[in-house]
Amino acid sequence: MSAAPSNPFSEAAVRQAEHISLQSETVETRAKPVARKTIVKYQLRSRARGSQTRISILEGQFVAVNVKRSRTAEQEHTVDLRFVDPRPVGIRKVVWPMVYAAIAITLLAIAAATFAIGFATPQQRILAVPTAIVLATFTVSSYLLCLYFTTESLLFVSVHGRARVIAITGGLGTTRAARQCAVDIVKHITLARKLSKQTRQTYLRDEMREHTRLYESDAITEEQYNDAKTRILQSHE
Repeated sequence: MSAAPSNPFSEAAVRQAEHISLQSETVETRAKPVARKTIVKYQLRSRARGSQTRISILEGQFVAVNVKRSRTAEQEHTVDLRFVDPRPVGIRKVVWPMVYAAIAITLLAIAAATFAIGFATPQQRILAVPTAIVLATFTVSSYLLCLYFTTESLLFVSVHGRARVIAITGGLGTTRAARQCAVDIVKHITLARKLSKQTRQTYLRDEMREHTRLYESDAITEEQYNDAKTRILQSHE
């Protein structure tokens, strides 16, 4: 019986070749989403911050994100929903130093009011009462500032790269206001995955290209892009 011919390429060598192919591919596989029909559009506005985020779900399973902020240039990019994780992430950022300062001012206002009402002599009240009123005013103002600087974000990240590709950011209540928008995005992500029939290698290659396109359109930063490339290459190994 003759021996079976040996494979000149080891499994490790094949994996390495695929790894190099994934990293070096630069040619686009899909046309850029130009002049696609809008299926549904959402607009979330924060008048206090002078910002507006417009999310448009497009035919072909793309999403267009348009962000306008006061004193900054308008930003717009599109995202291929095949490469978006369907699990949105909610983030609330609280400026805790301001909260602590507001609490401290509150305690001072209570102490000043207690002294003015219960312990101060008539002569001392001349100064104690206005002091308590000023501190009470500062207390209200400090809590309003805390509310203003508290932000909520609803984020969608890429599947393997974990880059923030869709971000809706605003004041308190943003997550609740964007809930229906998030539901529709998740629905179309699921549909995009059903329509896409790709091998794992092809999918990772295309996800890499999508991150390159997003980086070139200033949708993600250089740091996010480099981190995404590293994660995608590690997923391929």
